[in-house]
Amino acid sequence: MPAVTGVYYGDMCMMIGLKKLYMKKTAAALLAAVMAVCSSGCYLLPDEEEVLPAPTVKASSVSYTTVTAKRKTLEKKMVNSGTVMSEQMYNVAYEKEGGTISEFYVRAGQKVKKGDKICSIDTTDIEYRIQLKELDRKRAYLNTVVLYESGCTQAEYDRAYVDVTLLDIELEKLYQQRDNALLVSPADGTISALADVRVGDYASPGQTIASVMQTDKLYIAIKPNDLTAFDVGTEVQIRIDEDFYDGEVFMDPDALVDYRKEQEESHEKKTEGGIDYQADMIYIRFKDEAPTDAVGQLADSILIQDRAENCIVVSNNLIKTVDGETVVYVLKDGEKTAVPVEVGLKTGSQSEIKSGINEGDEIVIR
Repeated sequence: MPAVTGVYYGDMCMMIGLKKLYMKKTAAALLAAVMAVCSSGCYLLPDEEEVLPAPTVKASSVSYTTVTAKRKTLEKKMVNSGTVMSEQMYNVAYEKEGGTISEFYVRAGQKVKKGDKICSIDTTDIEYRIQLKELDRKRAYLNTVVLYESGCTQAEYDRAYVDVTLLDIELEKLYQQRDNALLVSPADGTISALADVRVGDYASPGQTIASVMQTDKLYIAIKPNDLTAFDVGTEVQIRIDEDFYDGEVFMDPDALVDYRKEQEESHEKKTEGGIDYQADMIYIRFKDEAPTDAVGQLADSILIQDRAENCIVVSNNLIKTVDGETVVYVLKDGEKTAVPVEVGLKTGSQSEIKSGINEGDEIVIR
């Protein structure tokens, strides 16, 4: 390696010094440029898109379901149900002796008069026995004639005539059995029911073959929650399907007490087929003539307790309480508005609005 001379070494030191001075000046110039750019509000980074303000969202209009307020008559009713029955019903049966049914003369629902035939049982055996007894009687009677014409004593004649009398008694019993084989209606009315028996079946003594109802006096018995609302003479409506009939209360618990007392004092036997009154029931009679086929059908009794005519009526579920105030929501200028109201007559489902709502107002349902 060559030796470094004094001159060469001095030159190198001066060059290094100049290079450091240049670098310092360049760094200072660069820093000054950066500071100038920053102070002028410019950036060296790429330009960004303009930031827009958040969009304004408009609420869509609310849709309400409404009903138009109208006027009508509101009635507070008490409705109870009962079965249409007859005040007098007869159960027709063979009382002492039964037999095989030979013929039916009526059908269920048929109108009958007192004495009309209902059914009969086979009397073939009875007829045969009657014929034999009639022949025996004829022979016994002829014997008395022969004795009389032969000049018998009175005792002989009387003894022979006893046989005739005994046969008359036996024949009378057979005639009665033959007559009893025919069941007839005990009163004017309607055949409300027939037993489940047919021709050829055996009818036992006491077995009800047919039920006859007097249809000129029909009634229903109801069991209301409030018995005091139904005094004797109270008028009601009776509804069968879509048909209405006038009705009137003819027996209530108070009247029943008097009725039973009269029965006890008179010692009279209860009329067969009459009403078996109950103390917790109300009995309502048809004032109009009801159709005979109504017997056995379900009917409603309607008692009108109160009425408001030509009034605004709304459903009870539309009446609200807000801050202790009774209101109904009405649509006004497209807005749901709570309107204070005064409620009048109220039923189980509807109410009379005495003030606050006018006819034609749109009441908000939801």
